[in-house]
Amino acid sequence: MPRKAMLIDLRRCAGCYACVVACQMQNNTKPGVVWNKVEPCEWGEHPQAGRCYLPHACMQCDEPACVKACPTGASYQREDGITLVNYEKCICCEQCAVACPYGARHLNIAKDYWFESNTASPYESFGLQRSDVVEKCIFCADLVDAGGQPACVANCPGGARSFGDIDDAQSAIAQAAQGALRVDKTGFYYIPVAGLDEQMISDKVLKPKPEPVPAGKKAEANFTPVIAGAGVVAAAAVGGGVGFGLARAKKAGGQDAAAANSRAAGQDAAAPDSRAVAAGATATADSAAGATDSPAADKADRTNNNKGGE
Repeated sequence: MPRKAMLIDLRRCAGCYACVVACQMQNNTKPGVVWNKVEPCEWGEHPQAGRCYLPHACMQCDEPACVKACPTGASYQREDGITLVNYEKCICCEQCAVACPYGARHLNIAKDYWFESNTASPYESFGLQRSDVVEKCIFCADLVDAGGQPACVANCPGGARSFGDIDDAQSAIAQAAQGALRVDKTGFYYIPVAGLDEQMISDKVLKPKPEPVPAGKKAEANFTPVIAGAGVVAAAAVGGGVGFGLARAKKAGGQDAAAANSRAAGQDAAAPDSRAVAAGATATADSAAGATDSPAADKADRTNNNKGGE
């Protein structure tokens, strides 16, 4: 079976956000819901300072923690590696969002429209109508199944994005991904800008950690710890000089380079494919199942029960 993957050449990304807008229009995302993000990265000081832009979305993990955490089977993975959401089965418990180490899941409880309008714009009326669900990037599976490309790829003016079967050694993406950085065991690859500390890529794509609580002060119930072992795998850098949680693609086909000296203190360099996501990654306590104000209570009132990505 093919393994669908995304390659982003950071040398060609101008930070124009065309991918973000194309994603919103293609997938009819509501205000406050952003599947595709673009973040600036800056390093160094003049005259050696540098800057680039880092697009990221759902990483399409080989073994998605969100699928394991979903109690209803709403989150599922296709044979080609794309993870989708069946909105009819989603009860908005947000357990998938808690489990995701990349913060790629987004709660959609929006009732309003873009541009502070009382009516939906033409693109908001397009496609799947949904609310009270948790959603994410699905690699525009409907377009892919029709023989096309994800909207972000098709609309990138700089040609920074490539998409296709990474396991097909003759495919364009497999050829272009040789020597690229792979984010953990996922379907996301990056070609970095010269001078960019590759650790910064991991720092940007991983879910933010909460601020530490001062000694003696009771923690506010804003975050719920993600238990490593509930589908979230820990890990260290792989390959000489490669950033934390990243691995160099060995050759076309998406294979990882052999493990070398780990940069994470205390990690055993003999473990060839150890991985890490930040221990203690957290999510809001409101996402815990059983929250009394959960949007799941309103789920029965929804009039449009549609499936995503099918």
